[in-house]
Amino acid sequence: MPSVLGLMERREARARQELESWTEVLEQARAEVDAARERVERARVGREELVSVLAEESAVGALVSVPSGGEVAAAVGSNGSGPVRGGRPPVWRPGMGEEVLSGVYREVFAAVVAASGPVNGVELTRAVGREAEIENEVEKIRHRAYVLEKRGWLVRAEGGRFTPPPGAVARDACPGSAERLQPGAGTA
Repeated sequence: MPSVLGLMERREARARQELESWTEVLEQARAEVDAARERVERARVGREELVSVLAEESAVGALVSVPSGGEVAAAVGSNGSGPVRGGRPPVWRPGMGEEVLSGVYREVFAAVVAASGPVNGVELTRAVGREAEIENEVEKIRHRAYVLEKRGWLVRAEGGRFTPPPGAVARDACPGSAERLQPGAGTA
């Protein structure tokens, strides 16, 4: 007759094998989920870029339909000064104010301007009312801040923190202003 200890050891070994099998399945599922998230994000970024390009190329007053969620991108005139709904913000040009920004871009910009110092993606996510504990939400907001930086609205400081360009907000000018304070420029 088998010993009770031997029976328990075999039972533990079977349970361990079952755990290892399910752990492997879980890891494979996580890899598939991560790959699917990446595909969704690439598709979303591609769609936003397409909307932006189409909006920039459209005639004044024309509308460009966006397939997801029924968003509509208002066309940007030839001078690029109109707001782009659902698309990327325009490249900053003299005379542009934050009113040309729409949606989350305007919220991110306002949060950076309102902050007492440089802010990171987690702080920005909280400032615009999203859940900073969800990594994907933080990445969405950080992506918007990178786009604003690329288009002249924000400056990325050391450590990936964002600020308005130096001196621009204090002069009540647009952060992408060409009149940014320069060392020795004689501006206060």
